[in-house]
Amino acid sequence: MNNLLTILVFFSVFFSSCSVIKFARYYASADNSSSGKLSGQVYESKDTIYEIGKLSDKWKRINIKGGDLAFWDEAIQATITVNSTCNIKANYSLKALSNSLLIGIRDKQMVEEKEITISGEKALESIYLAKMDNDSVKLCAVVMKNDTCIYDFTYTSSPDKFDIGFSEFKDFLSQFRVIK
Repeated sequence: MNNLLTILVFFSVFFSSCSVIKFARYYASADNSSSGKLSGQVYESKDTIYEIGKLSDKWKRINIKGGDLAFWDEAIQATITVNSTCNIKANYSLKALSNSLLIGIRDKQMVEEKEITISGEKALESIYLAKMDNDSVKLCAVVMKNDTCIYDFTYTSSPDKFDIGFSEFKDFLSQFRVIK
């Protein structure tokens, strides 16, 4: 539960006090617990093992603590994040989990929300226009859960560059697979 609280506090701070360009600093400071290890496309922590999709070479991995994985595309000033929270006893709805990722976001306007399937599980995809540090951003938050873990994915960019990286993010999601 502490891990979930830390994540919620992080996203509250992230979405209320920084722009997408400052993302890595805030994400890295969200928690100082040890994270898992990425080997090829497989991420392994003490609680879960999953395979991520491939991204083009323009996406650079940001080494972070507190979240599982983050990637940065300098050309479009965009981030992709992946995080897992496991062994949570409460049974939160996908909507509640998605909303928790957006705590503190300013001037958010939902563009689209729909159910999708990732790794054979139901997931909720929510796209928003919003403000971070007075900069306009467009973000996609996707939340999925199985019997033991909650997985969340985000893609954030400026509204005018959002579509440039969004199809690659969708491909990345479509290749995600829970191994354990």
